[in-house]
Amino acid sequence: MKKIYKNYYYIIIILIITLDVFSKYWILNYLYLYENKKILSILNLFHVHNYGIAFSILSNKTLWNRFFLSLINIIIILLIFKELINLKIKYKKLSYCFIISGAIGNLIDRLYYGFVIDFIDIHIKNWHFPTFNISDFSIFIGIIIYIKRYIKF
Repeated sequence: MKKIYKNYYYIIIILIITLDVFSKYWILNYLYLYENKKILSILNLFHVHNYGIAFSILSNKTLWNRFFLSLINIIIILLIFKELINLKIKYKKLSYCFIISGAIGNLIDRLYYGFVIDFIDIHIKNWHFPTFNISDFSIFIGIIIYIKRYIKF
């Protein structure tokens, strides 16, 4: 039983990556590029391709940009994974699991397609938050878990 507890961090990583890959596969096969499907009054599925990083920063379709962003992504994953293996603090391990899962999910897209598939569109009336995916959300949750220890509510 202790071995399962010790490895549950890796199970979390695999589950998040799997959910991310299958959600993007579904979007690619059931929504046309720029197609919009209303889910709730504040939530749409909107299929877009992001050639950059967060909020489409550094977004261009060149091979150099794809290589550069992939390389940076790989370096970050390796650094976080090294920290994850050596960590003893549970909340940090959990936050790193979410961050590394998201980074790997987006790296898979960037290497396979040359862009990241985004599709979650949250909006209030005409104001739209930038479209994102499950990997992006995973990274966000990881950061929240990490900083929550330093901010007392």
